[in-house]
Amino acid sequence: MTTFTAEQRILVTGASSGIGRAIALLLIERGATVIANGRDTERLKQVRETSADPCRMHLAPRDMTEDMESLPAWLKGLCSQFGPLQGLVCSAGATWNAPSALYDITRAHQLFDLCCHAPLMLGGAFCDRRANAGAGSAIVFIAAAAAVTPNPGQGVYGAAKAALIAGATCLAKEAAPRGVRVNCVSPGLVQGPMMDATVQQLGQTFLEKEQALYPLGFGKPQDVAHMVAFMLSQDAAWITGQNIMLTGGR
Repeated sequence: MTTFTAEQRILVTGASSGIGRAIALLLIERGATVIANGRDTERLKQVRETSADPCRMHLAPRDMTEDMESLPAWLKGLCSQFGPLQGLVCSAGATWNAPSALYDITRAHQLFDLCCHAPLMLGGAFCDRRANAGAGSAIVFIAAAAAVTPNPGQGVYGAAKAALIAGATCLAKEAAPRGVRVNCVSPGLVQGPMMDATVQQLGQTFLEKEQALYPLGFGKPQDVAHMVAFMLSQDAAWITGQNIMLTGGR
């Protein structure tokens, strides 16, 4: 079983719900110290209260798309406050479905800011020698299966996640000489708020059609969290620059 120590501090964005929440809770359960980020302070407090050891979860509320130029300084400020980071998990995200013929540039900017620009800015800041704990430190970006095999209507969302994967692959090559690993995990449909939002937009028929394509069933947030914990750990010490697909056989 993958375990961590309290001296291993991991920043998790999007930790207030869904996959990010599951990741933060699992890392606490496995012994790490988590700096939990989200937009909603009250929801973050609820996550901390339900964790295995609330004393090892520190809250860092912030909207990733506001004042983005200050994101690197914000991350380095957290390092000054809590100590160098062993890991970074970028899970904050949103989805949107619309035909390419109705390309919405405002929505596209929003998705690229949240799903691509903010994670890569944080990743670049994390790779600063003053921000991470040195060799063995790791970044995991939560991308999406839509980056590789998008459904109709996922053009903007898939493009944003595909750009993230390309940027992460480059960052992995830049960071490897310093012993820092960078990988992506790309889930398919996972039960939670983002799936609910998709169903609300596309209807229950969409979900019924998709269910037949997942022989192992839809994913659960914990399924992603376990892979992320492994990728952060020294059990994955020789894995970098990869995009791990989690799609239940789809």
